[in-house]
Amino acid sequence: MNLKTLNYIRNKAQLQKLYISQFTPDYIRKEIYEVLKKTRENVTAGALLFAKNISTEEVIIFINRNGKPDGYILSDELKMQLREYKDDLIREKFLLNELQKTKI
Repeated sequence: MNLKTLNYIRNKAQLQKLYISQFTPDYIRKEIYEVLKKTRENVTAGALLFAKNISTEEVIIFINRNGKPDGYILSDELKMQLREYKDDLIREKFLLNELQKTKI
């Protein structure tokens, strides 16, 4: 099987098109909305729904939550960013655990 290299995704429509073979359109939209809620905390719900463009950070979060799209491999840049994101999550969990231990 020839896999395509995924270099970048710039908007929600591209992201939906990549994942449509794996998930329902409703699931994809809800996941994108959840990611946007996390990354754009000071934006109204309407603005989140009607946003068209998404950042690379938001794409990385989506990929982390849902895996790579079928038929694609990540570019070296996206792999590196995904690895950094996962490392940050691990560090954050570790710090939260340490903080909870000190409160007890």
